[in-house]
Amino acid sequence: MIKFISEIEQNWEDSFVRQELIASFAVFLSYFEREDYRIASQKLFADIDRREFLKIVVPIEQELRHDQKDHQFLIERVDGERDLKVEFPVVLILDNLRSSFNVGAIIRSAECFGVTDIYFCGYTPDNEKVVKTSMGTREQIRAFKFADTADALESLRAQGYHIYALETASTAKSIYDQELLFPAALIVGNEALGISRDIIKLADQILVIPLRGWKNSLNVGAAAAIALSEFSRKQKSPL
Repeated sequence: MIKFISEIEQNWEDSFVRQELIASFAVFLSYFEREDYRIASQKLFADIDRREFLKIVVPIEQELRHDQKDHQFLIERVDGERDLKVEFPVVLILDNLRSSFNVGAIIRSAECFGVTDIYFCGYTPDNEKVVKTSMGTREQIRAFKFADTADALESLRAQGYHIYALETASTAKSIYDQELLFPAALIVGNEALGISRDIIKLADQILVIPLRGWKNSLNVGAAAAIALSEFSRKQKSPL
């Protein structure tokens, strides 16, 4: 049943195939003796709205204890509709990140804000899982790979970049209170260990996202997205 639902979602944009699959799925559900499945089958008509379809099938998925992964969710295909891309003079430096999921999520957020260059440093992964989690944005960015983060920073500084480190250090300044200079390079670090001290010393400024909760740090993917939003706001670029 899960495979049936998944196949419908994967073919949603092809109206002919989608309608054929939905009709077959409705018949399939009607074979069950369960009343809720029979009711669901009667609600599955050819031109059903996507949201209504999900209202029917998600409870079935949940009952079968099938937890969809983020990259499996069907999303509205409205990507790339803006003809004009505003230049965003910010590059990201990924300092020895370990999680492919986090790297993919960061790439997706970065591309949404207009980042075109990302530096993969140390053992930061750039693999199939990263591509899948990035939801089609990996091919939209330029990847620069460095074995040593310090070498990446040296290259960027030579190009006139102002280097910022996003870290919960005692000397860090609130990202909301600081003037941000462009072009900018933003370093984000390992989820568990943070940015290494040697790399932090190479930054022009250390930035922190002020928090109010018991936990004193965000997931690196969430932190990167928030930071990029503030860089975008302070650059005052039209979206």
